[in-house]
Amino acid sequence: MTDNLNPTSTRKPLLVGLLAALLFLALGFFMLWQRYQILLENRQSEMAGIIELVEQNIEQSLKYSYSAVLSLALQIDENGKIENFDTIAAQLVDSNPNIDAIQIVPNGVITKVYPYKEHQAALNYDILNEPKTREEALKAIESRKMYFAGPLQLKQGGLAIVGRLPVFIENDFWGFAAVLIYFENLIDQSGIRDLASDKYKFQFSKTDPVSGKEQFFLQETSELKEAYSEEVLLPDGDWKIYIIPVNPLEPFYAIIPVGLLILVFSAAMGWIIFNTMKQPAILAAKVKKQAGDLAKSELQFRTIFNQAAIGMARVDSNTGMILETNNKFQELLGYSNAELNQKDHIAISYPEDRKPNIELMEKLRNNEIREYNLKKRLVKKDGEIIWIKLNVSALWSEGEKATSHIALVEDISARVRAKEEREANEKRFKSLVEHSSEVILIIDSEGRAKYATPSLERITGYKQLQIAENEIFSLVHPEDAAGVIKKFKESRNNPGKAVSGINTRIYSRSMEALWVEVTLTNLCHEESIGGYVVNFRDVTAKREAELNLIKSYDFVMEQNKRLLNFAYIVSHNLRSHSSNFESILELYNTEDSEEERQTYISLLQNVSDNLNQSLHDLNEVVSINNNLDINVEMLSVSEYLKNTLDVLKLQINNKEANIINRVPAEMRILFNSSYLESILLNFLTNALRYSAAGRKPEIELLGYQDYGRWVLEIRDNGIGIDLEQHGDKVFGLYKTFTDRKGSRGVGLFITKNQITAMGGTVSVESTPDVGTTFKVMFK
Repeated sequence: MTDNLNPTSTRKPLLVGLLAALLFLALGFFMLWQRYQILLENRQSEMAGIIELVEQNIEQSLKYSYSAVLSLALQIDENGKIENFDTIAAQLVDSNPNIDAIQIVPNGVITKVYPYKEHQAALNYDILNEPKTREEALKAIESRKMYFAGPLQLKQGGLAIVGRLPVFIENDFWGFAAVLIYFENLIDQSGIRDLASDKYKFQFSKTDPVSGKEQFFLQETSELKEAYSEEVLLPDGDWKIYIIPVNPLEPFYAIIPVGLLILVFSAAMGWIIFNTMKQPAILAAKVKKQAGDLAKSELQFRTIFNQAAIGMARVDSNTGMILETNNKFQELLGYSNAELNQKDHIAISYPEDRKPNIELMEKLRNNEIREYNLKKRLVKKDGEIIWIKLNVSALWSEGEKATSHIALVEDISARVRAKEEREANEKRFKSLVEHSSEVILIIDSEGRAKYATPSLERITGYKQLQIAENEIFSLVHPEDAAGVIKKFKESRNNPGKAVSGINTRIYSRSMEALWVEVTLTNLCHEESIGGYVVNFRDVTAKREAELNLIKSYDFVMEQNKRLLNFAYIVSHNLRSHSSNFESILELYNTEDSEEERQTYISLLQNVSDNLNQSLHDLNEVVSINNNLDINVEMLSVSEYLKNTLDVLKLQINNKEANIINRVPAEMRILFNSSYLESILLNFLTNALRYSAAGRKPEIELLGYQDYGRWVLEIRDNGIGIDLEQHGDKVFGLYKTFTDRKGSRGVGLFITKNQITAMGGTVSVESTPDVGTTFKVMFK
């Protein structure tokens, strides 16, 4: 029938058929190109997702390492010393599986390592004088931030990443606090081995700081130029991580069958149009031919369906039975297509995830929704549980009765596992912080607490919400507040530098004063913190022990000083009297005149009287210092002062002295009555006795409280004492500072011993020819 066609009549249909074929071919290859771009973008997206996950895992590992090394750095005091290094390092290493060792590196020389046995070979290694470590160490010092060097071949063996945090004391470089992560441990933490599968390979590289060449550390591949790859640069260590497809041309191979189909389809469409226009007689045959082309189109759909990179399944929306699946879906669950065709979607779903899926399917079937997606678990043939991302779309027209739907399944098990591991690590780190005996506070620049660990309540009794309503400085003991504020100013001027060695007292909720040891770091510039990090721990028991030890030491030293002074006085005075006796007796024995002998006898009587007075004075001092059962009672100082003034009334009148009494009636002290009488009498008698010639005596008595202790001041305008010459002898025995008659140097010595015996202190201020002030602070 076609053999008799006129060539002229077939020229135009042939041209139209050829143009139609070219049009379909162009349209088909345009769609094929779009499909190819989609495949590339999907692979790129998958690679980016995997590399992002690897990057997150590595950054999370380095974050924990940074936290550990920062905790270690905070333990270094202002003298560059660290106490209990092994204990602290053991806690940090044992509680953090992300790190393998810790080092202390003052001035670039490794001096402390943990664990010691495995890493002792690294001791005394000078990283700043070693070419392969110097450059990266200097980078850390220059940036003043944590810098991860390596991978390095360790002196003690093995390949590792070394994170070095520069430590500055008073803005001067001190050294490093360093953490060590074995390269294999870092690779395991990154999840590379789990994520690689059979589709991708990974590579880890770094530019050598000495040679400037890129070094590769994984054996999988180093052919980066010949393969399409995705790379990420980690800023903390100048490292690169590559992910490389095992088969770079896989997307291209995937579209070749489709391209062939498009070529055939275009030629067929051109041929159909040619025959359609050639003559109506061929129309019937051409319809049959088109049916064959439709079959080819169906085949094309089948090919695309089966070669899809994600799992696909067509499901009966009314019964839930699986109608057909692609190769990826079968590979994902481990079932054949025939086995899956005998199951409904509920059978392969994890029991706890079935209800949400059933509810969404009901809405889809009732045309309430046209599509839905959710995360759920599926049960593989071998019983393994996998996490998937499910996207479901209806295949019937809107408003029609439900028939079937398409389900797209993406395996996200690796992502879920990585997220669970990250959450577990975060929970472990949070638990470590919350159960620590050390309190960690974050306070803003106004002194208000933004965050507090639970140990705050254990130590001070304050809960986090309660402390947030007050300024933190209100808890500091008034005597220590100025010093604490000074340290805050120092920290404010040195961001990022730990200010340690702060020992202060704070009030607990029960108003008990607690001694705490504080380390302060200004991290206001850190967006995630935005305040001062305050680490403190309760050292009350330690501090009280130190104070008691100091008091005991001072008491012993004072007693020794008194003992030596007393021994010297006894030796000196008795030796003087003995010499006088010996000299007079020698003269007596050599003298023949009875009259002269009587004179020597009178001299012996005077020496004997002086010896007796000295023994009496010394005995009174011994009595004061050895009386362990001194009777004490609550005494009114104003009443005893009134009695003393009555006793001295005659002397006061004779001297025309002006007495200014400003001792309050409520001044009551726990003291020995005899001692108080003696002290008041001695001070007032001296003030009258040593009044200045040419002016009337004026004596002022003041009583007041200082930090809960009563203080008595006795001021006069007498002749005064030259403290530059006699300051260390004012309260000495037999120490006099005037040639006035009656000065023996005993009264002040006994007075000080009486005050000291009762737990008080006495001090003196004096200016010659101006006056003297004695200040007695009672216990």
